[in-house]
Amino acid sequence: MPRVDFHVQIDEQIKARVEALASRLTIDMDELVEFLVKRWVERTHPDEPDVTEHEVLMERQEDNSIKAALRGDLVPEEEIEAEDAQMMADIRRRQELVG
Repeated sequence: MPRVDFHVQIDEQIKARVEALASRLTIDMDELVEFLVKRWVERTHPDEPDVTEHEVLMERQEDNSIKAALRGDLVPEEEIEAEDAQMMADIRRRQELVG
């Protein structure tokens, strides 16, 4: 797809936040702005508006995960693995009771 320049004026504080975010994500600010604009356009006026509820929920979950990661609000991998192991143990125990 051909590339074009797209110039806008934004508040200095927003620009500073976008620059800080881009540096934390180790990507070029132009790439980040392009990604954000593209996501906004796709959500506001999608080419294929017939999205499933599951797709909407998955996108929201992804957005929330990205926001949590940027805040530093992450769950340690060991904690997730322990919860998964406990859940699987509970499932196996219930299956033994049924079968």
